Amino acid sequence: MGFFSAFLLLLFGVGVGSDKQTRVQVTPVSLVQQRQAIPRGPFGTAPKIVVDPARITELAKTNHIALLKWAQQTYQKRVDDYTATFYKQERIEKKLKKVEQISIMFKEKPFSVFMKWQQNAGDINKLLYVEGSNNNKMIVHPTGLWSWIKSVKRDPCGKEAKKASRRTCDQFGFNRSMESLLEVYERAQKLGDLKIKYRGSTKIDGRPCIAMERILPPHKNYPYARMVMEFDVEYLLPVCISMYDWQDQLLGRYVYLNLKFNTGLTNAKFTPKAHDM
Repeated sequence: MGFFSAFLLLLFGVGVGSDKQTRVQVTPVSLVQQRQAIPRGPFGTAPKIVVDPARITELAKTNHIALLKWAQQTYQKRVDDYTATFYKQERIEKKLKKVEQISIMFKEKPFSVFMKWQQNAGDINKLLYVEGSNNNKMIVHPTGLWSWIKSVKRDPCGKEAKKASRRTCDQFGFNRSMESLLEVYERAQKLGDLKIKYRGSTKIDGRPCIAMERILPPHKNYPYARMVMEFDVEYLLPVCISMYDWQDQLLGRYVYLNLKFNTGLTNAKFTPKAHDM
């Protein structure tokens, strides 16, 4: 088994499978001591953030909505752009696809995303979408028989896009993902359907995270039964999300690795010319 295959087996073969809670020991320290003891500032030149692990753990146990709102507000204040390696595995039309490895660049304003597939590309291996540009179309490079074509324009919300992925490119990114999660959380809470669990400590990309679970009943048009979300305790972001149906089959898993924030991505990085498209 090659390194890449072994890594994917480790990353995707086993979910957060234990209901046993992990106790997190946190020694109270002053804000000044936290700043001195823990290197922070993952968001480049943006103001440094000192996150209290005890608060994250408490919200993971008691109030996922408050944690997501806190995370979204922090993200909106601190992050302009990021790059990452993105792993995606989805069940499409009842068939679980292979794990896709994708190099991504993302910019919030204007909403801009570029994806280049490194492993297990489907019908396309490059995707560029800039909201409000290119007639609001995504530009893609096809694979297979049509790979000789530099690029074609496609509707980001069209039938082809929805057939290829559970989430379309205009829904990509931390901010819009958290918006989508919050919409379901708040609707379920209002209807009295929301059940949450704290799943303890985990690691993603070698970084400390905490895991929490949301469970919903099989009705009222909920998108899936169970969702496990793993939060990076320094980034305060959901860096891994796994979703399951009511038969406990994996519907989708999305993982961010090698995250680098506020790298200074310019609009010029999100043009067809920049990526030979």
